[in-house]
Amino acid sequence: MAEAVGPVGLHHYYAAVGNREAKLATLLELLQALQATTSRRHLAICCSARDTLDAVVHALLQTRAFAVTAIHSDLTEKERELALTNFRRGAFGPASTGQSSAAGPGGGAEAGSLRERSGLDVAASRDVEQLPCVLASTDVCLKALPKELLPVGVSLVVEYELPPSKEVYSRRMQALFGGGKDRRAQRCVVVDMVEAGAVGAFRALEGFAASPVLEMPVRVEDMFTARS
Repeated sequence: MAEAVGPVGLHHYYAAVGNREAKLATLLELLQALQATTSRRHLAICCSARDTLDAVVHALLQTRAFAVTAIHSDLTEKERELALTNFRRGAFGPASTGQSSAAGPGGGAEAGSLRERSGLDVAASRDVEQLPCVLASTDVCLKALPKELLPVGVSLVVEYELPPSKEVYSRRMQALFGGGKDRRAQRCVVVDMVEAGAVGAFRALEGFAASPVLEMPVRVEDMFTARS
């Protein structure tokens, strides 16, 4: 995990998007902007639905710019645990392009590392190991992860789909960042992707979020360094 420069604790931001297509494009822009900074950060993306997870993972794999680990219900309990363990080591766990329409023709579920699917040679695989690690998970699987593997220990959580309740929100924060003591020891950043039709859900989130939800700054790195 990258060392925080700004004040520690939980810092919450939102990115307003017009529709689902714009949301995916904004996510890729956000991650690419983070990749352009000097710090290599591990991050997690939270999805409520499996179809959404499939679309996000497929888009990330298409860029060949991230080491992606996906945790979903098609994996066995042991596979999910192994995937999370490998992610925490900066390696590659089972990922899936899924069976959603975004996977394209022949895009069925498949397991294995980004390195294996890309057919990279040994020299190229060393470059892959330097890529930012992205963990994508559904809420159902996040809830089922064993406590001994938690918290995951990321520095950034993207709530690609807003949490439908305070319970789900709290579970995401606990599993990915840890409890209050863990959050006070590091800079934890949350970014919520808010579609135009999700204003009601966003207002509800503002009511139970652990910190004020601010508009995401133009300069992405400021989320990790600003004093607000």
